[in-house]
Amino acid sequence: IDFTFFILFFLLISCEDKSLIKIEKNKEENFLSEVLPTITDFSITKIKDNKKLWDMRAKTAVLREDIKVIDVEKGKVSLYDGDIFVANVIFEKARFFKDTNDINFFGKSIIHTVENEKIITYDIKYVYNQNKIFSDKEIEIHKGDSIIRGIGFETLDGFKTIRIYKNVISTQ
Repeated sequence: IDFTFFILFFLLISCEDKSLIKIEKNKEENFLSEVLPTITDFSITKIKDNKKLWDMRAKTAVLREDIKVIDVEKGKVSLYDGDIFVANVIFEKARFFKDTNDINFFGKSIIHTVENEKIITYDIKYVYNQNKIFSDKEIEIHKGDSIIRGIGFETLDGFKTIRIYKNVISTQ
């Protein structure tokens, strides 16, 4: 009787393992069926009134039609005033909102301006209808031997002028 119980117990466990394997395979199949369209070497240009505002290039982009966004990774946005280059924003992750043309940049961004400034900041937002770029996080502006630090900023002209909100410290 003990031996028969052991065999039945072993068979029961084997059946459970196979059913678990089957469930795991179904989970994988469902996951694979939900894979979103991904583009490598992605680029997009925004033009208004026949003037280039910006162009974005990224290593990858995922099209999220369900929420009308494009999520991009490892990219660069070049900003323009008409056809005149103003600055580059190098970023790790960003989300482009197709219905508003706004962009949110997540994490650290490094900006290089035409004025030879290097700006380091975090979690930038671009509001298209105001042509406004801003953040409430730390900002550090390097120009020549001087460094300006602060918390929060905004620019309405693509980093030609920058208003820092608070805790401004300048060193030379």
